[in-house]
Amino acid sequence: MKINIIGHQLEVTDGLKDHFAKKLKKIKGHSQDILEIKIILSVDNITHNAEGNIYLPKTDLHAKCSSNDMYKSIDLLIDKLDKQIIKHNDKIKDHHTQRNFKSTDFSGEN
Repeated sequence: MKINIIGHQLEVTDGLKDHFAKKLKKIKGHSQDILEIKIILSVDNITHNAEGNIYLPKTDLHAKCSSNDMYKSIDLLIDKLDKQIIKHNDKIKDHHTQRNFKSTDFSGEN
């Protein structure tokens, strides 16, 4: 898995990288199929923005969060992306179970 953390008008410090790495464990626990994670951190006046893309096979997930604190923005971003991964995994599971389900009619046997 490739992880890119980019800062626009912001230096990505070791503290931000460590905080992101701790929060990333939450996402890794829900999906082993992640190909790449791209995070863009930026500052506009007093607003701290965190934008993230997760690339999975056959789909991409995107989220963007803003707050007055960068750590809070990262937390909100990870929560949004985690919810999207859970929803994506549920869709895949539902889709595969419906396709492989065989229907048998036992009403005529008695």
